[in-house]
Amino acid sequence: MDKPLILITEPIACEPSLWLNEYCDAQTIGIGDEGFDDLLSGTQGLVVRTYTKVDGAMLDRAPNLKVVGRAGVGLDNIDLDACADRGVRVVHTPRANAMAVVEYTISMLLNTLRPINAMSEHLDTDHWHAAREAAITPGSVVGTSLGIVGMGHIGSRVARAGLGLGMEVSFNDLREIEPKDTLGASCKSFEKLLGQSRCVSVHVDGRAENRGVIGQHEFGLMRADVILVNASRGFVVDPDAAVCFAKANPDARLVFDVHDPEPIDLGSELMGLGNVILTPHIAAATKQAKLAMSWVVRDVWAVLNGREPEFPAN
Repeated sequence: MDKPLILITEPIACEPSLWLNEYCDAQTIGIGDEGFDDLLSGTQGLVVRTYTKVDGAMLDRAPNLKVVGRAGVGLDNIDLDACADRGVRVVHTPRANAMAVVEYTISMLLNTLRPINAMSEHLDTDHWHAAREAAITPGSVVGTSLGIVGMGHIGSRVARAGLGLGMEVSFNDLREIEPKDTLGASCKSFEKLLGQSRCVSVHVDGRAENRGVIGQHEFGLMRADVILVNASRGFVVDPDAAVCFAKANPDARLVFDVHDPEPIDLGSELMGLGNVILTPHIAAATKQAKLAMSWVVRDVWAVLNGREPEFPAN
């Protein structure tokens, strides 16, 4: 009996790929590669990551498709309604990269609040004591206010980490969070959170209402020394407003791991600003997280066998 054809459009970890190949004819091929369209017409499954857009036009070219596996959390690149209309199941890995993003967020906050410089040469007694004196930071993580926008899988873990470090943590979320799930963090309005927090960490989903949710008005509410970290969606922050704020507030620090578009525009004014840190969508870039996300293939295989997946998205 012929194995079902599965197309992997962006590389996944080796072990899950080999596992899938035991049961399927799994082929790694980019959507722009020669032969992709021919294979797409016969494929029963797609495994995608961040940059493959699964929309109605693609689905129309895949009449045999039964399941789309998103090796990751966000589903912004997948038209769930179009999939549902065609009877295509969508599965993903909603918790696989959560702790990797938490590590990124906390490390960026630590690098700003408590920068540490290593010795590069031997120091005599005088320079030893001078170096120790110079290393005293004006602030500390302990007691610093951290405001979390979005208290979901990732935001709640950032809250737990912040509380563990002795930070004063508050949050804002569209949902009403049960007291038992606040972890000791306080709920604030969006405006108060932005205005009162030294650190603001954004962890919202890809719904259309979140586009530009941090713009000129919101930057105007923030402290002049705010540390803003966005590792959620690039379109959440208005880049023009961010440029104006960064230029006007040299003591602020803006950290953006996600961008709109990606790659970031070559002419973006954010690129040359000393108080802006840009990284190329790497918050989840740990070997463990990539492996966990790649195991979405288990749910892909489950759907093809008529079983209910563990993490359905539609």
